[in-house]
Amino acid sequence: MKIYEALAKIIFHHGLDTCFALLGDANMHWAGAQKSLGTKFIYTWHEHAAVAAATSYARNSGKIGFASVTCGPGLTQVMTILPIAVRAKIPLLLFAGEAPLNKAWYNQKIDHAPFVTACGAEYRALYRPETMMEELSEAIIFAKEQQCPVVVGIPFDLQKQAFEGPLVLPEPTQNKLRLKSAVLPIASLKKAAEWLCEHERIIILAGLGACSQDAKEICLAMAKKTGALLATTLPAKGLFHDQDFCLGVAGGYASEKAREIFKHAQLVIAVGSRLASHTFDDGKLTPNAKVIQIDISPNEYVQGRKASNLTIKAEAAQGLKALSGYIQTKTQNGWRTEGMKQKTALALTLTSNAPPRDGFLHPMSVISVLQDSIPASCHIINTSGHCAYFTAQMNKHPNSHYTVIRDFGAIGNGTSFALGIAALHPDRPVILLDGDGSAIMHIQELDTMRRHKLNIMSIVLNDGGYGSEIHKLRVNGVSLDGSMFDRVDFEAVGTAFGLRSTTATSLEGLRDSLADFLHAGGPAICNVQISNTIASPQMNRLLGS
Repeated sequence: MKIYEALAKIIFHHGLDTCFALLGDANMHWAGAQKSLGTKFIYTWHEHAAVAAATSYARNSGKIGFASVTCGPGLTQVMTILPIAVRAKIPLLLFAGEAPLNKAWYNQKIDHAPFVTACGAEYRALYRPETMMEELSEAIIFAKEQQCPVVVGIPFDLQKQAFEGPLVLPEPTQNKLRLKSAVLPIASLKKAAEWLCEHERIIILAGLGACSQDAKEICLAMAKKTGALLATTLPAKGLFHDQDFCLGVAGGYASEKAREIFKHAQLVIAVGSRLASHTFDDGKLTPNAKVIQIDISPNEYVQGRKASNLTIKAEAAQGLKALSGYIQTKTQNGWRTEGMKQKTALALTLTSNAPPRDGFLHPMSVISVLQDSIPASCHIINTSGHCAYFTAQMNKHPNSHYTVIRDFGAIGNGTSFALGIAALHPDRPVILLDGDGSAIMHIQELDTMRRHKLNIMSIVLNDGGYGSEIHKLRVNGVSLDGSMFDRVDFEAVGTAFGLRSTTATSLEGLRDSLADFLHAGGPAICNVQISNTIASPQMNRLLGS
């Protein structure tokens, strides 16, 4: 048995059964052995796409994401997605190989570690055959426990050496996690209970850490007990999609009517949320509210600003349940009045919009059609860019079927994220909502959709350029030359890649294209022509217009 075969057996034994990969000298022999064990491989055209797909797969499965690229340029191509996975706390194993040890010169040789650590990820160089298998197991366990990407580098000439064994298969990762028992801070729980009893205008804000069924149910019970409204962070969007008294997503993407309610809050209980600046719109969302944070890694200061007034270190469901025990049921309803019920419902209702004068579609009208036309059984992916504000206004889909990962502010990830979701849920229609600038960055992965017969429809909101820059340049009276491009014919591009492809210049045409996809399955792409004269409310606030 070769070392690469032994490595493959260790990984397979840990339950990493789906790998997104682009092969090269440093990982091809290992990948062959891995596949022979029964690992499912999705082969992408670009290294970034492989790691991004593994990232979305991990986010939605609860498993460790699994990807592989070759050494040198294979690894340097993933330096945008690694910080995203780091900041999103994605457990990920990236098998990258390394240049050969016993060769005087190799043109793809580079020191991997500085690149990986600069992105915030963990790098493990495995050079000793006698300890390599144990070190690989430790790397996998570390990724799961620390919720972070781990890149493993093993020189490919070393991989080809004979393994002297014996091969001892470890206990699978999920059975070996070294979980620490939490000691709840009683004084903080009592103080939080006092604040909850003192205030009437309370909001329970749930993040990804509160997306378990137990945590959700306790959030709902707590809201009824305290008269609180409900809201979520952007990544947890849809957790309360079927509940009354819900304000939807908090932060810069909150609707204008929801923002009016947020600003009157007296107390926010943030559960399973790290209190990122965007979630509170740099403090402008709830300017007069105290904030209680319940999280496994709470912080009083986040991203350079004071984010919380009281922290409770606990897992979401555990912390909420303990806090609830200290709270007496209120005699008043707090914010839970019939009038507020109507206001919160109105805050999540998409408004009708007059057609823009340039003859293209209004982006909010497009989103209104999609919200009412996409079944809850479909999985929606919301990406970055100017159009992401509009796509984030959809409020009828559950969190289990809605994915957004935008922790580094980078566009160009949507297509790759769709690959990961479609591989995880082969029978679930996946709807990618993306901008033209983002979609074209990894347009080659349309072929990956075709080759692997993935059930994905890419709906490209095409405004003919980079929307954020268009609006920023326009308001400052600067030439738009650097942000405006010809409107790419995504229908022709999709057809060239072998996808069912359409162009929508009307809302009726959009409905028809979506209905066709839902009937026939994917992959497919729809080129939706939207106006670039409509700035999102978030952009208008940013620009002061």
